[in-house]
Amino acid sequence: MFQDLRFAFRQLIKSPGFTTVVVLTLALGIGSTTTVFCWMQSIWLNPLPGVAGQEQMYVVVPTRGDLRSHTLSFPDIQDLRAQKDIFAGVIGSQVTPASITLDDRPIWIYGQPATANFFDVLGVRPILGRTFLPDEDSKPSGNPALVLSETCWQRHFGADPSVVGRKVLLNRHPFTIVGVVPAAFHGTMSGLVSDFWAPASMHKEVMNGGSMIHRSWRWFHTQARLQPGVTQAQAQASLDLLSARLQQTYPDTNKGLSFKILRFSEAPYGVQPVLLPTLRILLVVSMGVLLIVAANVANLLLARASGREKEIAIRLAVGAGRMRLIRQLLVESLVLAGVGGILGVVFSFWMVDLLAAMIPPTNLPVGIVCAIDAKTLGFASLITLGIGTIFGLIPAWQVTRPDLNSTLKEGGRGSGGARSQHRLRRLLVIAEVALSLSLLIGAGLCIRSASRAREADFGFDPNHVLLTGLRIGMNGYNEQSGKVFYRQLQQRLAALPGVENVALANWFPLGFERGGSREVSPEGYVARPGEDMSVPRVIVSPGYFATMKAPLMEGREFTEQDDTDSQRVAVINEAMARRYWPGQNPVGRTLLLVGDQKPLTIVGMVKTGKYYLLSEKPEPFFFTPVQQGAGDLDLGIAIRTRGSPEAFAATVREEIQRLDPGVAAWSTQPMRDYMKAAFTAPGLASRLLTAMGLLALALAAMGVYAVMAYAVGERMREFGLRMALGATPGSLLSLVLKNGLLLASWGIALGLVLAIAITRLLASFLYNVSPFDPVTFIGVPLLLAAIAIIAALVPARRAMRADPCTALRSE
Repeated sequence: MFQDLRFAFRQLIKSPGFTTVVVLTLALGIGSTTTVFCWMQSIWLNPLPGVAGQEQMYVVVPTRGDLRSHTLSFPDIQDLRAQKDIFAGVIGSQVTPASITLDDRPIWIYGQPATANFFDVLGVRPILGRTFLPDEDSKPSGNPALVLSETCWQRHFGADPSVVGRKVLLNRHPFTIVGVVPAAFHGTMSGLVSDFWAPASMHKEVMNGGSMIHRSWRWFHTQARLQPGVTQAQAQASLDLLSARLQQTYPDTNKGLSFKILRFSEAPYGVQPVLLPTLRILLVVSMGVLLIVAANVANLLLARASGREKEIAIRLAVGAGRMRLIRQLLVESLVLAGVGGILGVVFSFWMVDLLAAMIPPTNLPVGIVCAIDAKTLGFASLITLGIGTIFGLIPAWQVTRPDLNSTLKEGGRGSGGARSQHRLRRLLVIAEVALSLSLLIGAGLCIRSASRAREADFGFDPNHVLLTGLRIGMNGYNEQSGKVFYRQLQQRLAALPGVENVALANWFPLGFERGGSREVSPEGYVARPGEDMSVPRVIVSPGYFATMKAPLMEGREFTEQDDTDSQRVAVINEAMARRYWPGQNPVGRTLLLVGDQKPLTIVGMVKTGKYYLLSEKPEPFFFTPVQQGAGDLDLGIAIRTRGSPEAFAATVREEIQRLDPGVAAWSTQPMRDYMKAAFTAPGLASRLLTAMGLLALALAAMGVYAVMAYAVGERMREFGLRMALGATPGSLLSLVLKNGLLLASWGIALGLVLAIAITRLLASFLYNVSPFDPVTFIGVPLLLAAIAIIAALVPARRAMRADPCTALRSE
């Protein structure tokens, strides 16, 4: 084996061009596939960095019919904890921004109010101090303990080891730092990095809301660790029995409500629902690219092996065993694959950070950790070994079956196996072209979708709008003082030169965060059994629709007279009108919010817009006025400007500071930047599929060139004789190009069938583009045919220079 290795390295060094092309081709294929696998396993298999025994951690969510929600109440969690034979521990938490005061300056950080058993169940141990005590859930507002992340401790406290016991102001409430946990732990909202954790009993001080008592206040993202030996199916069976019992015991809050246990990869919150659909498709695509790479390498090895037929024939003639020669050739292919695999892993170390770099800027603490680990290296080794073995055996098996008599003759034209080798190479190129076409069609669909999305009708005009987020409830304001603050700030901003309109809202569309919803009972509508009657609601100020330029289709907007002393009102969108009052004017109808006593009168109807996703179907939405709300203090400001909205950002922050130096905006950005969240998944799919498609195109062109170049080399004597008998250079050029185009045509035909089968997978990523878009299905094959002709042109021009004299002398 050592001899084989030494000989293999000598042979490869003797052919530097061939070796370089094969190694780089393998490196690109193995590197891209390894990178996507690393992304997948980081988000799918290891979504909770720093947590011990992740395979036993699951999420529990409530469902009503087919609708899956996100959160449970604290009484729900206590009911789950009672299933001690199923669950080793159940925890709850929520993600929130908070204002910490350092050096008399408010700084926004993100964290989680969490149940007292949070760190114990997750297996996270502090590096300083302690975590939560078991009874810190029991006394509302009585456990002002704060656990910091190591990163926050280093960034804001200079890694001071005496930080434990220090008192700080969080949302203007005193808290005591009790511990620091490792930087590797980010919290339980995958994809986000938390800076701090506080006991859930401090929810009012930390997030200005929530309840630990009311069963209907479901605000905890809930995770559970299963007991050793308990399966997900067993846990679900136990939850079904629990759900049925709670529906009977608490019909007011649990009617139709069931608990579902899911793997983290299926969680409806976190980074998984955003990125996993894209990454699954990308993994399939990367495997397709890897197949193209393998076919290309096999083609190159076949061509190289054909050039060594005489050497192989001599070895066989003097007594070498066929299996011995196959082993030698296989070692050479494994050496090539090994070097390509090592270089591919090096590429992966660089490319693995691209996923995080492609996430659009946001004020959320996005932290996607993808690192090359033992599993990733094992995967890279496996595909390297597979390519080296399978596609090394093909040429080795072919070239070690020569016709010795024919091959050893002086001037022999090769073995009888040459024809079968040539057929195999042509089949491999056809497969490459087919795979490349299907990948390019997918990329083309995503590119057209991205182009259409930029021109989408959002139901409002995001241009010239600046958004500023505030959380004044976390700065000590109450309902009355908050209304005064927002009214004064709105007046100050509206008076600024260059400002057209200013409005308030507790949520804006097409961002990373989802808004709240309410269960409704529309006038005259009889709900079907099991029908979900929850409708998303946004609380807005007068002037909101004018500021957003959302067209009013019927009725009126809110006015300053829509206050607590007047009739309660609402504005709905067209989709809600069509659902509950089809074919009727909804203005004047009433809408009762379940749990409220007074109904809302509908005073207006606006055009249905895009709220969460570009590809979403028209969805019911309704709006209520700020003045009639229950004192929502976490409002955002929308400012429509005449010029660039970025130019007003600093002025807005200054006006906020003048009004109250203790209040800081937690985000200020143009709405176009805010909306990039909605383009994340389709944008990722477009960019990454395009990159993969271009790589596949280059490899397919290389395959066509390699086959045609080898075929021309084999037929140079034939071309010389043709010219001696009167053939023109133009006819030889046409002959070679025809053969190249024939290869491409077969590949394109097969690729179209493959593309029709797989483009359905892209339907959820496409906006206003059919998965069978004719422009893409016509344009991409034409592009690929043109590339194939160009790839065949170089060997075709070589055929035109065939020398008749040389051909006649050899005959």
